[in-house]
Amino acid sequence: MNATSSLLGALIGDALALGPHWIYDQGDIKAKLGHVERYHAPMATYHAGKVAGDFTHYGDQTMVLLRSIATVGAFDLADFTASWREFWADPKTISYRDGATRAALAGLPSDSHDIAGVGRMAPLFLLRWENDEALLAAVAAQTAFTHGSPAVLAAADFFARVALAVSRGTSIPEALQSAPAAAQRSAASDLSDSAALEGHGLACSVSVAFPGICHLLLRHPDDPCAALIANVNAGGDSAARGMILGLVYGARFPDFAWPGEWLTEMTAYPEICESVASMA
Repeated sequence: MNATSSLLGALIGDALALGPHWIYDQGDIKAKLGHVERYHAPMATYHAGKVAGDFTHYGDQTMVLLRSIATVGAFDLADFTASWREFWADPKTISYRDGATRAALAGLPSDSHDIAGVGRMAPLFLLRWENDEALLAAVAAQTAFTHGSPAVLAAADFFARVALAVSRGTSIPEALQSAPAAAQRSAASDLSDSAALEGHGLACSVSVAFPGICHLLLRHPDDPCAALIANVNAGGDSAARGMILGLVYGARFPDFAWPGEWLTEMTAYPEICESVASMA
């Protein structure tokens, strides 16, 4: 498993999306940012205070999980949730509190259908697991903390299994044989990626984001950069989609396959390297 590459891929997918995140007008993205291929400061007010190379609140929470794992040397749900709450209680934290976050902070069960709950899992792949089921149980546990929807949990399990299969040599198209038929049709069509994703839906929910992610993986099985760039230029909840794309592509390609500037211009890159090294 190229676990470090999967982690970096997921976080690249988030950071690359920060600029156009939650902008649903593709023409507006193009007019203000051009064809997005690098990190940008956010257009949306949701991420006020962030700068190019930072993460959205999705990537921020992934970093909380990474720090917890690096400190404990294992996945400990209690430590992660305590660290997560401390992150949000810190007055220096600049990160958007979405509905799932607000519910978890209030101690309420979250039935959020946002696929963002799936993208946080990447640090778990850095650990040694007794078997796949142990990893999948951890994926489910950390996802359910903020996203208890059965649809989100099913999507988390699906993409974790896809990443595992790809890491063991299964091609991305083969690993996605059970992808939605709509995604398979759009990937084989003449539609542009932006048009295809807009057709599937650019919003946060699993029902629309899932086929869009599968479309990009099927359309670009051997070109992770093309997929991540197409993803952010399509707009909408591109950060959540990008994290899952990066996770899967990272399982297939080594970390040096990522463009150097996507690594060195990522604000948290030194911390990520230090955390990963501490677990070696």
